This record gives sequence, C-alpha cells and structure tokens, in this order.
Amino acid sequence: MTGTLFDNARVLTMDPARPRATAVLVRDGAVAAVGGDALAASPGARHIDCAGSVLAPAFIDAHCHLLATAARTCSVDCSPAAVRSIAGIQARLREAAAGRRPGAWIRAVGYDESRLEECRHPTRRDLDAAAPLHPVRLLHRSGHAVVLNTPALRLAGIAADTPEPPGGVIERFADDGEPSGLLLEMGDAVDRVVPPLPYEELASAVDAVAHTFLAAGVTAICDATHTNGAREWDLFARLQAEGRLPLDVTLMEGAGCAGEMPETPLPHLRRGHVKVMLSEAGGLTPDESELARIVVDLHARGRDVAVHAVEERAVAAAIAAIEAAVRDMPRPHRHRIEHAALVPRGGAARMARAGISVVTQPAFLYHSGDRYLREVPQEKHARLYPVGSLARAGVRVAASTDAPVVPASPLEGVRAAVERRTSSGATVGPGQAVSLRRALAMWTRAAAEVCGVATRGRIAPGAAADFVLLSEASERAEAVATYVRGELVAPSPVERPDLRA
Repeated sequence: MTGTLFDNARVLTMDPARPRATAVLVRDGAVAAVGGDALAASPGARHIDCAGSVLAPAFIDAHCHLLATAARTCSVDCSPAAVRSIAGIQARLREAAAGRRPGAWIRAVGYDESRLEECRHPTRRDLDAAAPLHPVRLLHRSGHAVVLNTPALRLAGIAADTPEPPGGVIERFADDGEPSGLLLEMGDAVDRVVPPLPYEELASAVDAVAHTFLAAGVTAICDATHTNGAREWDLFARLQAEGRLPLDVTLMEGAGCAGEMPETPLPHLRRGHVKVMLSEAGGLTPDESELARIVVDLHARGRDVAVHAVEERAVAAAIAAIEAAVRDMPRPHRHRIEHAALVPRGGAARMARAGISVVTQPAFLYHSGDRYLREVPQEKHARLYPVGSLARAGVRVAASTDAPVVPASPLEGVRAAVERRTSSGATVGPGQAVSLRRALAMWTRAAAEVCGVATRGRIAPGAAADFVLLSEASERAEAVATYVRGELVAPSPVERPDLRA
C-alpha cells in the first residue's frame, strides 16, 4: 500500500502557500502531498471519499485542564444544566451523602451563582443542611471559587481567625464574622486536604474525556494547570503509555515547579510554557513589580511564560512584565497571555510589538455573556474578549476551551467567535467578531504556533496527518469524523457515508 488518499474534499489547509485543495495523500502518518500532487502520487493508495465535506487540520485546544475535566466526571454535577437553585444543590448533596460513609468527602462541581434562582453563592450553612456528616467541596464553574461546608473548613484549617492568604479571599458572615464557606482563589489550600481520586478511577475518567475531545475533532491539547510539575509529568506519561490518553499533550509547568519536568520530550508529551498565575482577587498578586521580576527571571533562563490575566489591570501588568523581559534580553520567544478578557487601550499594539500572543476563550461569550452584560460596565461591552481588534493589531490569537469551564467543543468556540451571541441570543461586542476562516485558524495554525508544535495545525507536506471532517463550511458545522495519522479514531454518531474505505 502506498498510503491513503483523501479526495472529493473541500480541504482547508491553513497553509498560506496553498489555502485550498481537493485531495490529500497520507503516508506513514504524515501528509505526503496536497492537491494535484496528491492525485498524481496516489496510484495504489487506499481511497477515502470525503463526499464533498470539509477536511481541515484537527483542532488543538491551546488551554485546558485535563485532570480537572476528568475529575468533574467523577463529581456531583451542580452545573446550570443540572440544578436551578440552592435547594437543587442541596438535594443532590443529600443523595450523594446517602451513599457514602460518614466522613467521606463529597466532590461537587459546576455551580454558577448567576444562574441560580437565589442569585447568590451557597454558604457552608446551606451545605451543612444537606450533608452535615461529610466534608463537602463545591467548586464554582470557573474553578476560581469554592464553597466548603463546616467539616471541610475544619479539615482545611480555616476558622474565624484565619488570615487571608496573598491573592485569596475568605468570605465571612456579616452577623458573626465566621467564614461563610466561600473561598476565592484558594483552590491550592483546599486541594491539599481533599484526597486524590484512586488511580483507576481517574484513568478511566481521563480515557473518557480524551475520547470526548477526539469526537469533537481535537487531537492535541495544552494543559495549562498552574500546579503542574514532575508528578503530573509522570502521571501523563503513564496514562499515555497505558493507552488511556490518546491525545498529543503539551504540559505547562507551574511557576513554583519550573525546572522539574524533563526538557527531552516523549513521543506525544512535551514540556510547554511556565504558567504564571496573576490573581485579581482583592488586588493583584503578585503585584506589578514582583510579576516583572518573575517574568524577567524566567525569560533570562530561556523559558517562555504564559501569564493568567483576565481584567485590564492584570493584562496591563502582564504586558509590561513581558515588555521588560524582551527589552532587557532580546531573544526569540513565545510568551503569551491567557484569557485577556479586557485589554487596556493601546494594549493590542504593545502586544504586537513585543511579540506577545493571546490564548482566549470565545465560548465564554456564549456561556457567560448574559452575566457579562449585566455585571460589566456598559462602556466595556464592546471590548470584551476583543478577538477582532487583537487580530487587526497583528497579535497572534489562539482559541481554547479552558475545559472544564466550558465543554470541550472547538466548534462551539468557532461559532461564538463569529456570531458573538450569548445563550439567550443577545450580542456582545459585535465589532469584535471574526471571519469563519480566522476562527478556524485560531483552533489550528495559531494554536500550533503558540504551543510550539510545528508539525500541527495545517495540512501541508510533512505535517501530522491529523484531520477533522466537517459537515459544512460555516460556523454551524459539526464534526463528522476525526483522523489521527490518517486513521479514523472518532466517527460521529450522525449517519454519514462510510468514510473508512
């Protein structure tokens, strides 16, 4: 056999040298030829008729949290799709408690106070009423807030006289000053006391989540968890070796663990950026001067940074820190800012000049846009998640899901980037919309560039033969099939012509 020919396709190559084609030849897991060259070199090749569908490079999720996504599937679902009120959360916790011995932890996830009937965060008193004999951790949809009940607060060592840690907030009841149970930006303190999932349970969940990504057209991810270090490297390597993680993974390294991971990559696992968390709860932590020191030091050590920054002050601080680093020691770099929901005026031009990329999450507009329209000052609506103006300024913009914050669905993000619509149908900053082609590029070519995976994100000779077959060339497209190294790995449940031979 001389390879596999994909033809009768509308090929979106994401390669500026040849943007479109109708055929692709694959040999040994890589693209061998495109267009007429593929047809000329294909005698004897296995033939896959794409039936006029769109063939694009497989998607790359440039910022997600795989282990957290897997852990959520093993937790009590308190997302807006599952519950509408605090009473609904309590009912789910009571059900979970009934099946556990007293003292066993209950993990619950996904609540969004803005979508609850009470329009407030639950408190420890609410959780105590449902599960008084079990420590409960209720994680916010964003991952940046958590509510603990009284037994969990006790185990975490949080009491009335506990000082707030740098960058964290302990909310307290107005009547007695006791902790309400709501903690902001304190996930690390909580994670230290919650026992980890048994390996087999976690591995099974990772396997299921990985196949969810594959079904959505994603074959490569960048895990952006800020606590990643040697332990996570070993865990990801084991999961891949056992066949539980059939994705190509770039693993960010937490700033507190910088240098722990090996520089030498494995076949489908490599060390990525150093993740620098910039907390915006109660002021910036670290502050601007400390952030600059951290970034300059990492840059001098040859490491690229990914700075978590959401609002204007944080984004401005991240820009200034990276500018200082590249000014003091010019060198090629791939520094990036994660999220950048609001960019200060003039910030896009500064990012372009400094070579700073942005990895953002357009689907947040769909899932949280109605809350943004209520809570963000109206004069800032036109600048929320400013993908359009960043792109026009020449900033490289890649897209991601930040799963588990939103579902692992790139095409949902593509639609949001093009339409800028919320779940209720309202529009957020329509001037920031981008074309379908640019939206797809954010999930392919741009994502590969910001993650440093040169053989991905395009269909060109020598590139990895990872493809997604789309139902149509529009923002309403669906993933029909996913191919890894030219082999079908995730057919859609939607009935289509047999695409395997």
